Amino acid sequence: MDLSKRVFPVAWKVRWLIIALAILSVVLIAKENATKPEIFIPLLIITFYNLIANFLYKKITTFRICYLESMLDIFFVSSLIASTGGIKSPFYLFYFLILIFAACYYRTKGAIILGFVISFIYLLVFFISKDISLFPYLLIRIPLFVVMAGMGSVLVSETMLCEEALEDERQQAKILQPQLQSTMYELNMESKRLQELCSISLKMDEELPFKKRLDYIIQEIMGFLKTDINIIFLLNPETGRLEPVASSGKSLVSIPQFKIGEGFVGGAVKEGKTIIINDVYMKDESNYSFFKEIKLLSAISVCLGLPDSREGLILCGSYAKRRFSDKEKIFLELISNVVSLHLKNDRFYEEINRLSITDNETALFAYSFFENKLKEEFARSMRILRPLSLIIIKLELPSNLSEIQKIGLIINSQTRADDIVSYNDGRFYILALRTGRNKIMILVDRIKREIEAKTGYFPVIGISSYPSSETSHIEFLRSANSALASAFKHKDRVVIANG
Repeated sequence: MDLSKRVFPVAWKVRWLIIALAILSVVLIAKENATKPEIFIPLLIITFYNLIANFLYKKITTFRICYLESMLDIFFVSSLIASTGGIKSPFYLFYFLILIFAACYYRTKGAIILGFVISFIYLLVFFISKDISLFPYLLIRIPLFVVMAGMGSVLVSETMLCEEALEDERQQAKILQPQLQSTMYELNMESKRLQELCSISLKMDEELPFKKRLDYIIQEIMGFLKTDINIIFLLNPETGRLEPVASSGKSLVSIPQFKIGEGFVGGAVKEGKTIIINDVYMKDESNYSFFKEIKLLSAISVCLGLPDSREGLILCGSYAKRRFSDKEKIFLELISNVVSLHLKNDRFYEEINRLSITDNETALFAYSFFENKLKEEFARSMRILRPLSLIIIKLELPSNLSEIQKIGLIINSQTRADDIVSYNDGRFYILALRTGRNKIMILVDRIKREIEAKTGYFPVIGISSYPSSETSHIEFLRSANSALASAFKHKDRVVIANG
């Protein structure tokens, strides 16, 4: 806003002050029984003008109003001074206000000219009056008018220079504002990305099934990237295909599987690099038919796993054209590293768990694991009255590991997946869950026939079944061993303990 325009409202208020002082001087002169000054007409004119001036300030576009006000103010102050002592009047100080505003309105030259005009008025009055006694007053006032006009102009000029410097600073700040906003946006995105990664890492550390963890990751990716379709493909070692294991998207009814090197998904996994597509329809290759079927226009894919062991792919896409930023690419690559890490951890845990409960030589359950399961299952059977059977098989085998492994495979092939088969000190132990006395002989006969037919060995078998009189797993195991000892004397070489 221009300095002169800011001064208009100030001038309007100062003029009311001058009007109030003029009225006060009239009242004081009347109280002192002196002649009333003849300023009523100028007072009415200036009061009327000040009443309508408030409406003029909002419409001022030129300095014509400034000139009019200066003339009006000089006329009014001159009338006030003429009626209160002329050159000797103390109201000459009101001219200083006019000179200061002139410095604001007209700058240096205009203020100096106005100072000379006021000085000329005083000189004219002095020559008309021909009163030599007024000369000292004249020598004091005229230099003051010129000095006030000069000082006012200098101060206003300095103010204008400061205003210009401030304007330059404002323009520079205005130029820097977009850069600051861009920087703030990047910082917010970086903060959000770190928060998402932290949240995902904390969530992934919880004991959740791997499928649920992947579903959670898909939701986090969709929330961060604002993509319409998100799919995680993992390599199935048994089929050799990339299968969709987690996805989000309204139009995803059925997602195909891909071989390594087949289509865009298989090709991206084979290449092992991040791929960004800004416009799918600019691609004519058949590899992109999958995208066109689900109506994707833009997509980004990031591989899972190390370059020498690709495990899958994260694919994200949008129905509208968009450009994926470097920040989004880095975010997705970090997510892929998190998924790959948890894949490896889960496989390590499975391997450690398998090694902890299996015997390396026979590939059957370790005997220590078998003992723990026997204790747990016997206690469960007693608690809920569920059938349980224990089979002990003794064979006259040479100390040949391959023969033991062969018979172990035969027994495993005849039992159910949740039955526990173990080997210890020349004996095979079978814990048949949910199998009672009325069904156990069917299983035993089947195992016995398979061993005799495929190996030529004739097994000796001892059995104990619950419900029975045993009250602990130790008694239950002892009962099966006693039945095994009796089976050596039995014609069929199979004995079931009496409950």
